[in-house]
Amino acid sequence: MLEMARKLDILIVVFCMVVYLRQAYGGRYVMLKDDQDQDDKDEDIQEERTFYAHGSMQMTRELNIGDGKKAWVIDNAILQEDFYPFVEILTQGDKDYTFVHQNYSKTANPASWNFGSAPWLKELDISFFNSTKTWHRVLPMVEKLLKKPVKLQAGTIEYLRSLDAVPPQQHSLCGKDRYILTFFLQDSWKLNSYGQLSFYAMSRNPNMSNESRLEVTETVHPHGFRATLWPACHTVLFRAPSVNFFQHMMQLHVVMTTDLENNDEISTPASGARTMGKVKEDFGSFRFSNKDNERVIDYDKCHKKSYYDKSKNRPIHVYDGLFTTEELHEWKAHIIACNAKLNPFDPAPEEGHDNIQWMEPLNVDNFQETDMWKRMLGFLEHVTNETEWFPYDVALNYVRSGDHSRIHPDSERHQEELTLLLYLTEDFNPNDYAETTWVDIKKDDGVLGYIGPGGEVYETIAAVAPKFGRVALFRGNIDHAAHPPSTLYFGCRYANVIKMTKNRRLAFIKRVYEKMEGADLTPQMQKLSMQLRLGMHDDPLKSKMTLGNLEKLFSKYSLEVSNKEKSYFTELLQQSHQMM
Repeated sequence: MLEMARKLDILIVVFCMVVYLRQAYGGRYVMLKDDQDQDDKDEDIQEERTFYAHGSMQMTRELNIGDGKKAWVIDNAILQEDFYPFVEILTQGDKDYTFVHQNYSKTANPASWNFGSAPWLKELDISFFNSTKTWHRVLPMVEKLLKKPVKLQAGTIEYLRSLDAVPPQQHSLCGKDRYILTFFLQDSWKLNSYGQLSFYAMSRNPNMSNESRLEVTETVHPHGFRATLWPACHTVLFRAPSVNFFQHMMQLHVVMTTDLENNDEISTPASGARTMGKVKEDFGSFRFSNKDNERVIDYDKCHKKSYYDKSKNRPIHVYDGLFTTEELHEWKAHIIACNAKLNPFDPAPEEGHDNIQWMEPLNVDNFQETDMWKRMLGFLEHVTNETEWFPYDVALNYVRSGDHSRIHPDSERHQEELTLLLYLTEDFNPNDYAETTWVDIKKDDGVLGYIGPGGEVYETIAAVAPKFGRVALFRGNIDHAAHPPSTLYFGCRYANVIKMTKNRRLAFIKRVYEKMEGADLTPQMQKLSMQLRLGMHDDPLKSKMTLGNLEKLFSKYSLEVSNKEKSYFTELLQQSHQMM
């Protein structure tokens, strides 16, 4: 029996090594696959697996894509040393991303809500791109392939992720004499992660139908540093990544024309996007336009239900009818116009954060100047009998069917904070899911101790449907999660999230130590940051740290972090521009 146990242990170790190696090499048995590849006679497949020497930009495929048109695949279009600063600066800039499907409706004409477009879009600063090393590097190749000089017209940065419904169609940037140069901005891509660019043309198969239909003519697999040049009005499909790819696939579409006299302006759903500075400037000016916006609200009548955490008696209150439909439409339009930022998917098993990938942090100080905050203060006073609530974090969260949000708390266990959710999606029904759930962690029953973080066992306290205009108010240290909508729902689950503390002092304590996370701290300041996080300065009677001190610290580290980001951005610009 002992010998058999030893053999079993050896088998387990070998199995674990095989699994590790398979994961490390993208899920493929590399040696076996390489042996098979030597006998592979499929030229297209062999070409797709070819990696050229660093810096050797080459046109590797000329594609006959149908209707007498051609497209070209250019590998190593971006130098390896330029890739990361180039991608980083594209994701920065002074504008955030526009959610293209924000007007989604199950009953509306699909064209009215941009069905088929990539859901996330930002316009490229074409003057910036015209000055980059990347463009100056690839331009001679482009003009050689087209046998004509070209002029840049526009560009977009787009994101796709798994489950995005994108059909074969003409690109929205279609135009006479236009071509699009599409960069796959992924430094690595697994064979089975999909994301291919396919070209289509009309064809008739008499065995199936006498009518012509779209058929795939050529397909290009995503590669790091790869670009594809193609006629802008050809029917294409940018396939979404597979469900085993949790990040977003980033693409840059650069529009050019061979008509050098053409000065047409190209507009996109993101053309009206405001700069971050303008967003901040305008945000606090929000006012409800309806004449009865200062009406007396019967909060008891609006109260839908309350749930309680059985172990600690922490409440979760649900209210309907605090706002009119007109007020909700105005506020939703106001904050959606601020656009959104992307947070990369975090694959770690710990459930300590929400893993919301798209959100827009809203300016806390300007939020307090809006009619919305005034309305919230009256509501909070009614529910809690306290009047000094102060926000420290305000955001609009976007959750879509392909997202994987997580169970998390909003505050530490010792902090008495509130989180308010205002749901802003208009046409959800029970079959669309998207509930918020609150849960209570159970004592370790042996599972958590065995597999570690990620093995926690929870019981549900409550589940609330995200009805348009509904408000959920709860203690921030209750574990909760925003569930994604059904895969049949192409729109977005919008939730305006407001996190607040009991008073201004506690809010600034929170803001200070969170801002410190992005600063370079001395050992003394690291110690202070930890003290603030642990609540050691919460009580003004026991701490020498005054509210004035906290406000000065927040201003100091806000400026330091801002300058640090500006310096990094300037460095990226210098690396991305053409060296003269």
